[in-house]
Amino acid sequence: MFEAKEIIYQNKDWVTLIFFAILLILTFLKILFKERLSQILTLFLSKKYLLIHFNKDRSTILSVFQISLFVVQSLILSLIIYFSFAYFGSSLNESNFTQFLSILLGVSLYFGIRYLVGLFLTFLFNLKLEHSKIIYDKVNYFNNLILWIIPFLIISIYAQNFHIIFFKITCVIFLILLAIRYILVLSNNKKLIFNNLFYFILYLCALEIAPLLIIIKLTI
Repeated sequence: MFEAKEIIYQNKDWVTLIFFAILLILTFLKILFKERLSQILTLFLSKKYLLIHFNKDRSTILSVFQISLFVVQSLILSLIIYFSFAYFGSSLNESNFTQFLSILLGVSLYFGIRYLVGLFLTFLFNLKLEHSKIIYDKVNYFNNLILWIIPFLIISIYAQNFHIIFFKITCVIFLILLAIRYILVLSNNKKLIFNNLFYFILYLCALEIAPLLIIIKLTI
């Protein structure tokens, strides 16, 4: 673990460049979508964004706004996974940026495959509207989660002292926010879920439980 920490702190330039890229994306969104970005930031506290934009966005979920936030999601989640392996898993070697790119590719493929499988199940069971509503809520609550976790992640990476403790706190906050996200999604869509319980159970197994079991199996 000591070797991993030494390597990370000797090669932090690429991490800084990633945070700089994230800052540029958020600045771009702040300029073009100031109100929407502000509403996303407060989504855990208010459903205003979902109520206003769902009918406008459901046919164009792959908008510039959503794609930009997806890039931020992927980068931040990949950093969390990367530093989790660095601090709590096997030590890293000199190609740590290459390892980060591998994690980033895996995260992007994971989300992409999940989205395609979800679409397949949607057409199979003819539940396009129900699927769109749940996915829209999940995506935007996760956007909110990622934006909230960015400051904690920056502190945990660049803190001069107790960085591992800060990172553990960041991971705990991330898991708490993730649980809150699931609770809010279920609460917002409880009528849709109960009316399509079989589909929801299948969806849960195919897109939530199965990927986690595969990841656990591969990493243990």
